[in-house]
Amino acid sequence: MKSSLSIFVSGSKKLKEHRLRLKALVNNLNGENRMKGYPVALNMYSYVNLGDNQADYDDFIQNKSDIVIFIVEDKMGDKTREEFLLASKAQKKKGSPKILVFMREFQERTPEIAEVEQLISDNTDSYYVDYSNLEDLEYKVKERLTQEVEERVAGTVASPKKKMRALKVWALLATLAAAFLFFKTMGSTDDATLLFIGGGSAVNCLEEYDGIGNLYQYDNSICIAVPTKTSWPIITSEVIHHHGIKNSGNSKPFYPICLSAMSAEEADFLNMSNHDQFVSKGAVLALHLGEDSLTLYVKKTFTNSIIDGRDSINTRELADFLCDSTTQQLRIFTTEAGSGTLTFYQKSLAPYGLTISKEAFGERADKFTDLTPKSKIIRDETPYIMLGSRYYVALEVYDEGDCRAIRITDENGVAIKKSIYLYFAGYYDDGGASFLIPAEMTDFLCKVNPKFKAIIKNNRLPRKNEKVIVDLNEYLE
Repeated sequence: MKSSLSIFVSGSKKLKEHRLRLKALVNNLNGENRMKGYPVALNMYSYVNLGDNQADYDDFIQNKSDIVIFIVEDKMGDKTREEFLLASKAQKKKGSPKILVFMREFQERTPEIAEVEQLISDNTDSYYVDYSNLEDLEYKVKERLTQEVEERVAGTVASPKKKMRALKVWALLATLAAAFLFFKTMGSTDDATLLFIGGGSAVNCLEEYDGIGNLYQYDNSICIAVPTKTSWPIITSEVIHHHGIKNSGNSKPFYPICLSAMSAEEADFLNMSNHDQFVSKGAVLALHLGEDSLTLYVKKTFTNSIIDGRDSINTRELADFLCDSTTQQLRIFTTEAGSGTLTFYQKSLAPYGLTISKEAFGERADKFTDLTPKSKIIRDETPYIMLGSRYYVALEVYDEGDCRAIRITDENGVAIKKSIYLYFAGYYDDGGASFLIPAEMTDFLCKVNPKFKAIIKNNRLPRKNEKVIVDLNEYLE
């Protein structure tokens, strides 16, 4: 195993801040790896380190890089394209470097975007990962580099075709679920256990449905809180491998249900490596549960000219308040990186040039999951705010009566809402004419909406189209 990995970052020279962020990220990762005892150091390079000689870049990419990261905003320039083709050629010839492409989310699939997608498809067995802003880019790059280090430490370097990140996530959660289930059922595996995974918004929203209540206490189930972007790959693995349905006499009793405050796209479940396996076996069934309003929670004793006496605040005012707050003794709490709630805040405030991160707010951008009833923020008088929503709030703090709620609106005074979804696997049955789901899932859906009793027969749902993500609300109309 190599004791160091060389990483080259390619992309337009105008992406200076992107490179600086990733350089800082690598430094932090090296510190974390040392704490874990991992004997691997990451070294990041770009044109800044190699001067202005393109021949030096080309040589480094082909012969000295272990990983090449390509950052694409809207199109791939000529120099970046040449570097991509060189890296691809070297990868095919000697198996390295590993190519990672991160492309900015796009609202419209322009000819330039289509050209980049085709270039990736024609020249690698990889796929691109989209990102919404700098924080999201950091989160996703960190996830991939952490995976790379862990695989090398374990001596299990695998290609994307043989070992998907989704399977690793599934194995981790399934193992955790198995431990819980053993103590809960003393080893019984007769029934499929519903494994709820995802964000707090949907968990709290479902509590208002008759017959469901607290998901952490729902019969024959386990509920694990993870960010939205971590939970989606579990469904991919589920469709491909049929974990939750008895198959050929063997039963794996865990049936995952992803809860999310984000609307999923096909790309969240599919890539070039798993596409054919996925679409040949099933689809993702999606149910819209309701809407959740972004809400700011402010310590009652905190005073500020922008927010005092208000029950709502628009995004421009919130951006001004947060920018001003970075100079005050104010702790700012957010949800987990990759969560739907935080993603909505990031998108809503990005037009005003505001970045939500620890770097922007110092070390005060703590996570909700760090809060407990005995949290320091309750015991002392340090002012704080929480960037939450109606359904997503640190309930322990709110129940103490320590904070007040302020709704977030756009500049026209319209409340900003995020939709809440439930995603789960539907396996093709009856020659592809219907979806098969476990009886336990059927029972759960009927509690969410009794209309499903007339729609789902013998745990089978009629298949209306060939979409990867099937909208169950269409069945209820």
